[in-house]
Amino acid sequence: MNSNQFVKKMGQMIFISAGLLFAVTFSVCPMSCRSSVESLELLSGDFSVPKITKFFATSSNSARIDFSREVELKNTELFLSDEVSSLGNVECKYEENSVLLEFQNETAIGIDYKVEGMAFDSAGNSLTFSVPFKGFNSNPAKVIIAELRNAYGTKTIKETKEKVHRSEFVELYVLKGGNLSGLEVVSAANGDKTKFILPAVEVKNGDYVTLHMRTIVADGLDGEGMHNELEDNLKLSKHEDSCDTARDLWSECTKKPFAASDIVVLRNSNTSEILDAVVFAKSDCTEWKKGISDFASIISESGVWQDGVSVENAVCCDNVSPTKSLSRKNLKEAIAAYKNGQPIVNGKDCWIVAKTATPGYKNSDIPYMKK
Repeated sequence: MNSNQFVKKMGQMIFISAGLLFAVTFSVCPMSCRSSVESLELLSGDFSVPKITKFFATSSNSARIDFSREVELKNTELFLSDEVSSLGNVECKYEENSVLLEFQNETAIGIDYKVEGMAFDSAGNSLTFSVPFKGFNSNPAKVIIAELRNAYGTKTIKETKEKVHRSEFVELYVLKGGNLSGLEVVSAANGDKTKFILPAVEVKNGDYVTLHMRTIVADGLDGEGMHNELEDNLKLSKHEDSCDTARDLWSECTKKPFAASDIVVLRNSNTSEILDAVVFAKSDCTEWKKGISDFASIISESGVWQDGVSVENAVCCDNVSPTKSLSRKNLKEAIAAYKNGQPIVNGKDCWIVAKTATPGYKNSDIPYMKK
């Protein structure tokens, strides 16, 4: 047999073998496939991981963490937020879906910490977590909102031709001395995007604290002199809106902090408790935008604003400008009420558009009258 005949013979044998293999496979496959489907068992159960629903410090050496279901924590440790070395293991005490965390050492007021660990539910699902928080404020100051300006603009000084910038601010009045750590001012319209978290600063009864709600970075404006007065020197900030007898604090935000019609809220960032609020709206505003309306329900439930938080029950802010502000005209009554242990009244009738904005100074009681 020559080579050509050999190749031809081998080709015939391969073709016959392939045909036999195809026939056998075709005859077996239906039974084999049917058997696999009938024997398939679907796994059942909950494979979702547990979720953290709330976390807050309860003392200088403890915190509480709430989960969506009962869990067991493992490898739980306390850290400084920017450190990798542990400050010690955390002891865990369980109560239904909550876990009380007890630290080996006390945390310091206003310092940034984090708790890290793993949470396992009864089905074996696990969550690795890292939760940041600030050291517990054991001596919180009691403050209320005394003045607010939601306007932004510039003016030119005639003598020097210098442009002077004025931006939005919230002025706080201290009813009881203590530490400001844990307080925050937030806009219902903007939420966390422009909120101002107050630093750990000690204040006294009767102090004014001005929160300048944005840092000025525009070209040609007075961008210097905006310094946080964190200690005793109240003359550190040199900006046009600074006050040498009151504390000036500056937000790092560089965007518009409030909407034209908005709700500005003072709350405890640790517990989310609403402490005070100012509700204001333009005269052409007929209803709250969605984000604000969600906030409005929370403020109404808190009771810090009389008669509910509807647009009709907001302070009209049409005439607020870089030189005019919303001023709390019942500040004396609020101080007296707090001293006597009585509720502090706040609402639409407690505010005016003052003729002159006075950040850091005693409020103006002269209303602006449009000519």
